[in-house]
Amino acid sequence: MRLAVGAALIIAERSVGVVARARGAGRAVLGGWPGRVLGAERGRLFLFLPVAMGGGVLVYFDLTREPAVWVSGGLVAAATGLLALVWRWAVPRGVAVLLLAAALGFGRAQVQTLAMPKLLVVPHHGVTITGRVVGVDLLPTGRRIRIAQPTLNGGAVQARAVRVKLRRGDDIAVEAGDSVRLRALLYGPSRPAYPGGWNFGRDQYFAGLGAVGFAISPLDVTARAPPGWFSALRQVREAIAARILRDMPLDTGSIAATLLTGFEDSIPPAERQDFITAGLAHILAVAGLHIGIVMATLYALARFIVGFSEFVLLRVPAKIVASVVSFVGGVVYAALTGFHVPIVRSLAMAALVLAGIIAGRRALSLRGLALAALALMMIEPQAVPGPSFQMSFSAVLALIAGYEAVGRRFSIGGASHGARLGRHVAALAFTSFLAGGASMPFAAYHFQQIEPYYVLANLIAVPLTALVVLPLGMAALVLMPLHLARLALVPMGWGIAVILRVARLVGGLPHALIEISPSPGYAVALVAIGLALVGLLRSRARFAGIAPIALGVLAMTLGRAPDVLVSPTGNLAGVRDGGVVRIVEAGRVDKFTLAQWRPVWAGDAVRHGAADDVCDNGRCAFAAGRVLYLADRTAGAGGCGSAAVVISPRPLRGTCRRHGRLVIDRFSVWRNGAMAVWFRRNRLVVRTDRTVQGNRPWVPPWPPRWHHAGRW
Repeated sequence: MRLAVGAALIIAERSVGVVARARGAGRAVLGGWPGRVLGAERGRLFLFLPVAMGGGVLVYFDLTREPAVWVSGGLVAAATGLLALVWRWAVPRGVAVLLLAAALGFGRAQVQTLAMPKLLVVPHHGVTITGRVVGVDLLPTGRRIRIAQPTLNGGAVQARAVRVKLRRGDDIAVEAGDSVRLRALLYGPSRPAYPGGWNFGRDQYFAGLGAVGFAISPLDVTARAPPGWFSALRQVREAIAARILRDMPLDTGSIAATLLTGFEDSIPPAERQDFITAGLAHILAVAGLHIGIVMATLYALARFIVGFSEFVLLRVPAKIVASVVSFVGGVVYAALTGFHVPIVRSLAMAALVLAGIIAGRRALSLRGLALAALALMMIEPQAVPGPSFQMSFSAVLALIAGYEAVGRRFSIGGASHGARLGRHVAALAFTSFLAGGASMPFAAYHFQQIEPYYVLANLIAVPLTALVVLPLGMAALVLMPLHLARLALVPMGWGIAVILRVARLVGGLPHALIEISPSPGYAVALVAIGLALVGLLRSRARFAGIAPIALGVLAMTLGRAPDVLVSPTGNLAGVRDGGVVRIVEAGRVDKFTLAQWRPVWAGDAVRHGAADDVCDNGRCAFAAGRVLYLADRTAGAGGCGSAAVVISPRPLRGTCRRHGRLVIDRFSVWRNGAMAVWFRRNRLVVRTDRTVQGNRPWVPPWPPRWHHAGRW
């Protein structure tokens, strides 16, 4: 498989060069406007390779059954054979190259999936966990540790890690690399809150995580960490975060710790929501913006300092010195923030920019963006379905293409200081509009919400972050070994406080956060295709991308919320009852699922309450009697009448079951996950999480694999 992938990449690279020289051939064969379009788009085929490869990755992850191991190799071989057959003709050759890129994306995603360890069989009782700590997260309410290669009740070493939240008040010192033992209750990967919802289980699968839980005993550190660079780096990050949280209030200190160390779990939920509502969530997600600010600051500072040295200027170009300093600083910042995928992707893109500066080429280009996207998809194909990948690359594509088209209008030159300031503000607004507008459809798809005032908030928050907050944070890191970090942390906190104030003011405006119903995948796919056409083509043919964008946005508004929705645990049931959505709670309130459900019925009035308060004698009739909710088994003793759907958080054995009636009880959601029902005239349309996800390696199997008396 690896040999096939390597050979296909070489063929694709060479064929791209051949197709790029097909201007004359295209005119000769096609003639007229098709030939003119081909001539105008000469050399642009390479830019569409990551689009095709990403499409192949998404097709793989959208399957409901795992393909055979030979499928990916067969697709690559078939695409390579097709390319050889049509090599003489320019247009078919270009199509074959794109198909080959898609096959490579499909195959790379399958290889990555097969390389991951299998799911962990999670016990349903307290277990004793021993293992080595590989991460410590600081939360607003305590600490959380990640244990690699754990053993459960003295059994075999598990390939997947577990993540455990320590008991409140358990203040024993623990660092990455320590060996620990504790008792905990574990839970398997979270299932989506509704069919088609965000798949946390897939994220945990590719993150190597097998279970999460909370400790029921104090933590026992059995051995301290041996010296090592990874554990030492983690300890440095944790020490920096602890120092920041000690010297600054939690509201500003948690954000400062996030910007400088990547530990974002300490941010209080209310503040995080303020940033989301104002369209400033990207400031908390350490990625391209942050590493760009850090490297640009170091580049400018290095060029300024080198300018004072005649000895250096006569021997080494200043831009080379500044580029090296900038890159080293970027690597250090990426290390301090954890080397997670978004920061590595941004560092790779920044390295290409610096290489372009050194070579005297244009720093930001679509070809560099395509190279970065191809490299990331080959390294981390599982990142493609995620919001971070889609939003960041769409934003950068819009920025590069937008400034290529009209960027000269925002040059900072001018006759007066007022004119220059006005153009600078206009450039900031244009930048926010491009980046936010291009990423907004993907944010709406993944998070079911739109922030219409994002340009207003970013006009203040982004310059303040770039000119005050992050430069002071860098100074604090330098001063920290001298115990003088407060000199920079205090004014840094002032800047963060202003950003918080802006977030709260903008978030308080009318309709600052518009929730939308979940939209189908094809809708955002149409938007992505349209953005690719508009951003990657150079001729008037780019305007053809407006049509799929419009169709995709329209499709996002046509989704119809389900009439009945039951959570994956069965403790929550929502029913559309006239113009109101009734949500019935059984047992403990699941706030997380409720938050996930809120956008599902966006625009509808929602009323929720406990089953004991809402139902009479454990029975609730909704939707003109078509839906019956039974709080327990005894509630069904009186029969179920003409109800088409019967819901119960408890198992219903032989109660109210008849042909044509849908019964959703505890066993139903245990087998199928969350369930949704639509009333379509005289029939029911049922969609379950299991039918959406299918039988994939990251989906818990059915029937479940049981364990016996502590043996796995």
